[in-house]
Order: sequence, then structure tokens, then C-alpha cells
Amino acid sequence: MYTRSAVLLAVTLSLLGSPAPASAQGARAALVKQSDIIFIGTVTKVGAVAVPEVPASDRTIVVRVDQVLEKPAAVALTPGDSVTVQTVRPGSLKAGTQATFYTTGWIFGRGVAVREVGHEPGRSPVVAAVQQQAVARARLDVNDADLKAHIQKAAMVVAGRVEQVRPAELAAAAARPKRITEHDPNWQEAIIQVQDGIKGAQAGQQVVVRFPGSPDVAWVGTPKFSVGQEGTFLLHIDSTTGSPLSMIAGRSVPAYTALHRLDVLPKQDAPRIRDLIRRP
Repeated sequence: MYTRSAVLLAVTLSLLGSPAPASAQGARAALVKQSDIIFIGTVTKVGAVAVPEVPASDRTIVVRVDQVLEKPAAVALTPGDSVTVQTVRPGSLKAGTQATFYTTGWIFGRGVAVREVGHEPGRSPVVAAVQQQAVARARLDVNDADLKAHIQKAAMVVAGRVEQVRPAELAAAAARPKRITEHDPNWQEAIIQVQDGIKGAQAGQQVVVRFPGSPDVAWVGTPKFSVGQEGTFLLHIDSTTGSPLSMIAGRSVPAYTALHRLDVLPKQDAPRIRDLIRRP
């Protein structure tokens, strides 16, 4: 459990020009990890709401947005807007208090209502500049931690180029028709020429990566491959299609998949990934 004092210490030390201790930065990263809407705002009303769909209670406050630090693109939120916040604890914030609010989306209608994950108090404009940098750093730490965990699960990490895309060559048992539905993946195979073997591969090697060619909603967000595409690829042994092997130039080779959004990254991310692998 991260304490409020640890978070306050992070802000205080930042204002003094000293780096926040690891425990305080960890506290902020924990808040960032749980949040999707982060903003600096000033409490204008306590026990009130600005969204009619939400009943007022001793946990609801109205906050004027002073600066948006993070939000989904689809959420309309700008400085000057009034946001309804359901606080973690009743009475934890007073009218006139300025703070950085770490929140999750709740209701979007004739206004925005969010649920508080936590907050960091502070009034000075210096705090706003410091918090913007601190939140960006915390988000980077969270993203790096997620990516590092994903790298550890990957059987192979390579930077390379897609040389060919073809229908998947599945074993007879796996290819046997089942009941046809609109969600059928239509498996394809990308042949990737490895230019940099970061983990589990060598430059010059070719690997087979299976991916769903279907545009169906069941596969929205799953990476697709095209000839000429370059990138950094986190590859996992194919445990999805039921056919673990494929063929390249008459040779039987393992087949891989890259089904998560983190499995296909820009080619320039290769040094970052190599650095994450080296980190303890």
C-alpha cells in the first residue's frame, strides 16, 4: 500500500529540485497504472455534482480542470471544464484545494464524471510543470514494466522485414473444417527476414509468423502483416492454431504468433527492447 505521505514527499522533493525517491516514484507509478484520466484541477464544490446522472453524496465533488495531463482521445476534456469526481474517502478534499487527480472514467453524458484512484495536492504553477513531467515519467515506467514482462514471455524477439505473406500451412487435423462462423480467423503466414536477432534468433534467419487475416470484430486490434513491413517483433510459439510447425524452402520449422498489440512495434524500438532485456 502506498501512503499519502510518500506521494507528498515526491512532490516536495521535486519542487526542491531533488529527484523523488524510488518509493515515491513507485507510488506515483501505481496511481498512473490504475488511471486513464489524469488532470490538475481545483475543487469548487463539495457534496455536489456537475453531471445530472450522478446523485450527490459526501463522496462527490466538483472540480474545475486546470490542466489535462492524460486522457483517452475519445474523451472531451479541456481546461475550464467542470468534472464530477467520486472521491476515495468522504471529506478528503476541501473547496479551493488544487490537486493532481488520478482517475478512471465513470459517466460520459452531459458532462464527465470520474472515480478517483488517488490525488497529489499542490497549488503552485511550478507544481503543474513538475507534475506533467512526473506523470509522463511514471507512465513510461509503467509502459516499460508491461513491455519487459511481455518480452520475458516471448520465445523470440527480432527486428526484421516481412518478405512474404501466404495462406497458413496448417496440419491436417488443425485445418479440418469445423462449423464455419463469421469469427473464423482465416490464418495467414508472414515470412520475416531477421535483420537483428535480439532474443532467441540470429540475423539472416527466416521465421514464420501466423496471424488472423479476418477483419471480423473478434480479431480487431490483432496485428496484421504485409509485404515490406518492417518492425520489431515479439514472437510466441504457436499454441493457438493447433499446428505448431510450418515450412520454409522445404524445411519444417516452428511457427510463431504475434497476437498482442505489444508484439509488433516500430523498428526503431529495437534498442529500447534490448535495453529492457539487460535491465535487472
